[in-house]
Amino acid sequence: MKRLVLAIVVLVAACSGGKKPDTTATGSGSAIYAKKIIVAWGIAPKGTSAEIFLQTTDETGKQTSYPVGTFEGTCQVVKPAEDMKALSGVNCTGGIELHAVVNDADIVVLKLKVQVGITPDPMAREEVTRVKAPAGAAIEAA
Repeated sequence: MKRLVLAIVVLVAACSGGKKPDTTATGSGSAIYAKKIIVAWGIAPKGTSAEIFLQTTDETGKQTSYPVGTFEGTCQVVKPAEDMKALSGVNCTGGIELHAVVNDADIVVLKLKVQVGITPDPMAREEVTRVKAPAGAAIEAA
């Protein structure tokens, strides 16, 4: 009976151990970060219009600016209506609103013509530009 118990203990110890993870540093010194992208807008007034940029910042602090276009009027960052399902937006007094929308691993900038007193239709938006994000990245508005 003692031999049977001893055999079971040895068998369990041999099967359950497996390879232990290596907890020592390998000398590279690089850290692993979860993928994250922060989206913001850049607005550069140019007389009676404004040049708009989509700006992204990743988890390492690297910033990239993507030109969107020049739009008439004074432009400012806004929170789009919930129906638009957008992270962030820019409204220009020339009758244009821009929305940053997440679509799979892309950040898509959409343009919408707006008029005072008329509820805009989300389906009336047109794609202006598209920015690739790493697959699985968390995308947030600034």
